[in-house]
Amino acid sequence: MKNIESHIESLITRKISSQISAEEEQILANWIGDNDENKHYYQDLEKIYVEAETEITSAVKNINIDDEWQRLRQSVQPQIRHTTYQTSWIRIAASIVIIATLGYIVWTNNTEPENITILAETSGQVVILPDNSIVTLNKGAALSYPQNFTNDERLLNLEGEAFFEVSRNPQKAFKVILNQGVVEVLGTSFNINAKNNDQLEVVVVTGKVKLSNSVNEIFLILTKGEKGIIMNTNNLVAKANNDDVNFMAWKTRKIVFKDMELDEVIHTLNALYDTNISFSTEVGKNCKVTVSFDNQSIDAILSVLELTHDLEYKKSGDLIEIVKSGC
Repeated sequence: MKNIESHIESLITRKISSQISAEEEQILANWIGDNDENKHYYQDLEKIYVEAETEITSAVKNINIDDEWQRLRQSVQPQIRHTTYQTSWIRIAASIVIIATLGYIVWTNNTEPENITILAETSGQVVILPDNSIVTLNKGAALSYPQNFTNDERLLNLEGEAFFEVSRNPQKAFKVILNQGVVEVLGTSFNINAKNNDQLEVVVVTGKVKLSNSVNEIFLILTKGEKGIIMNTNNLVAKANNDDVNFMAWKTRKIVFKDMELDEVIHTLNALYDTNISFSTEVGKNCKVTVSFDNQSIDAILSVLELTHDLEYKKSGDLIEIVKSGC
């Protein structure tokens, strides 16, 4: 009889934990169908297990095993008919609750959220974060963030350049960790350029951000239209009004040149199009250029400059050399 009882107890344990085979499930079904007492007994134990799962999902942090055992014994005992299985099964049910709950607590306390890392192979790659914030990455940028923002802060890591449109959440500060410093916001949009090893640059489009130097923790507050810079050589933190109308051209593909010298125009194009355009030594570089482009190719832009500024250039593989200008 004891062997039969033990076998039935084992089958019920495997059934309610979804580890039972089809053959075992049929044996258990036959036993449950033998009489109402078996049926009610099984239903009571299944109810205990469901209640245990509910407790687990509530993630109770502090649990006393002795208190939990006593509480379960008192609450379960009136519900279960007096059978030869009662005592052993109260202990089994309590063990399920306690072990599973403790296991869940250990897992939640010791498991770090898995990080997602995105490496942008092209300019303009869009990433939607778990909080619905939007990040647009420039080519070569690397963004790392957790699958879910479960803590009190939304922490990300960035290398390179990216534009952020942050969903507002005053209860969860949004922080971008960089090699040179930290950018912290609550809800805003801004551009981070960390491509240059010599300096970090942050331009705020809307809202307000805090830019901190990770070396000496000196910080400044930036508002709409302002630019913050951290110089790596001396850890200087400074801010100024942003006067670069093309700071987001890598994202928008819109470029505006207004009375800009030709050498600065070429420098901007090299940065935006990842090109290698240079001047012959005898060519003038101080022609003033006033023109705008909207999502045009580098060849189309050079053709416009060729017509408007008497420009001549030659190509050799990936190299483009300006051999004549109207300056």
